[in-house]
Amino acid sequence: MVTRVGALALADFRERRRRPGYLVVLLGTLALGLLAAPVGDSRWEVFQVTDLHGRYTSGYVGTVTALGGAVWLSLAGFGIARGAIPRDEQGGVGRLLAATPISRFAYLAGKFGSNLLLFGSMLAALAGTALGVQLLKGDSGHVDVVRLLLPYVLITLPLLAAVAGCAVLFDTLPGLRGGLGSMVWFAVWLVLVLGAQTGGGPDLLGMRRITASIREVIAASGRPVDGVEFGVGLTADNRVLGTFDWPGLGAGEAGGPARTGLLLMAAAVGIALLGALWFRRFDGAESRPAPTELRPGATGVRPGGWGRGGPRQDGGGAAPEAGPADFARDPARLTPARRGGTVLAALAGELRILVRGQRSWWAGAAAIAALALGVAPDGPSHAVLPFAVLWPVLLWSRMGHRADGGSVEELLGACPSPLRRTLAGLLAGIVPALAVVAGPVVRLLGAGETRAAAGALAGALLVPALAMLCGTVTRGPRLFQTVYPLLWYGMVNHVRGLDFLGVSGAGAPAPAAVAGLAAALALGVLAVGAIRHATR
Repeated sequence: MVTRVGALALADFRERRRRPGYLVVLLGTLALGLLAAPVGDSRWEVFQVTDLHGRYTSGYVGTVTALGGAVWLSLAGFGIARGAIPRDEQGGVGRLLAATPISRFAYLAGKFGSNLLLFGSMLAALAGTALGVQLLKGDSGHVDVVRLLLPYVLITLPLLAAVAGCAVLFDTLPGLRGGLGSMVWFAVWLVLVLGAQTGGGPDLLGMRRITASIREVIAASGRPVDGVEFGVGLTADNRVLGTFDWPGLGAGEAGGPARTGLLLMAAAVGIALLGALWFRRFDGAESRPAPTELRPGATGVRPGGWGRGGPRQDGGGAAPEAGPADFARDPARLTPARRGGTVLAALAGELRILVRGQRSWWAGAAAIAALALGVAPDGPSHAVLPFAVLWPVLLWSRMGHRADGGSVEELLGACPSPLRRTLAGLLAGIVPALAVVAGPVVRLLGAGETRAAAGALAGALLVPALAMLCGTVTRGPRLFQTVYPLLWYGMVNHVRGLDFLGVSGAGAPAPAAVAGLAAALALGVLAVGAIRHATR
């Protein structure tokens, strides 16, 4: 049993580490490690201690990078840990597993183990970065491996184990498998992980023991500790007035974090196996897609290869089943495509694909517009605007890839140029953006807030471009569903560098700069598409 679970976990990890999303999150983790403990004169910090800064001892560098990794990977890592079970179901692996004696508990345990290997590989790279930073900084040449790694073992790894268990659980819950699950997890992350910095609630980040130990060191140096405050989050602060020499958590101070870590590990296993209550190991008839129903004389097929359906109608291989975004395959309803069609024709096709199955979305957009028109602007912005740009997030996350396997022969025939198709896909994402910001923009223009209106329009260009780039690079929705909530959270908290809508007024980036960034992201999409097309 243990051998089967280990083999399943290792095989799944090896497959997932080849995916672009893994590389993107890994690079983001390493970059965060360099920001958490910068080698140069950067004032960017992940762990804030009022106006003080710690010397780069093994314990300090290990702690700040471990805390940064815990906050980042508990959100971004959740995005790449999810989707393993639906991927097995859609790719036909589930049918093979249904024919084996492996139990559903063993299967879920294997997926949980795969998630742990995923997170463990990133933590190993982050710990190596922390060691390199300490040696390059030169504050302390003494390397204490125990104090360097202890925060990872006591704090980050148990928290990510709980995240790994939740990722398995979400994959077994039909309502949380898709983009809605990402939004739900973002709310959970805000409450449990960021909320762990406050005095109440579970101490998931070990902040109580860490801050108590640092306070003792500061008090021993003769400084007052009454006004010293702590926080975890990426900020830039130029008010550093002094340093403190904190050796880090030692074995004698590990009791509290160790107890919390053990509880998290036990909870993680229970959460991962909880899905066995309704997960049927791909045995049920409901997990087998219905065979393709072709009308007499129909010849349309679903792109993406063979192997998931029954015998082909022409006697060779297997025909794929119909997906949720397939077009009707009745030749009588198809109009022959014109060669060299316009971008406008391609835009209509892309928009049809983007909003297919989302009829209620336009009703929500209309309700947002009506609410925005009925509410007067509040200062330099509009109160409805930040929440309006959340409504299309699940539509935007479908940009840049064909995760649903939609049939696009009509579209490709009408617009054979890859450049035109890419432009059409980008414009299709801008249409819903303009729909949700139209109401606030009208009210802002009526109030004479032209800069705020321009900022809203620039943000409506930036977000679809970001979604298109994320989907094109990773060929999936997870990266955008992870990055955009972070960007939105920084915007509503008036982090000036992240205020893409200009809600903070004159302190926000200029609308022209935001529009320029949107254009740069769009050029990145075109470049990636051109490279892939040229290397086919």
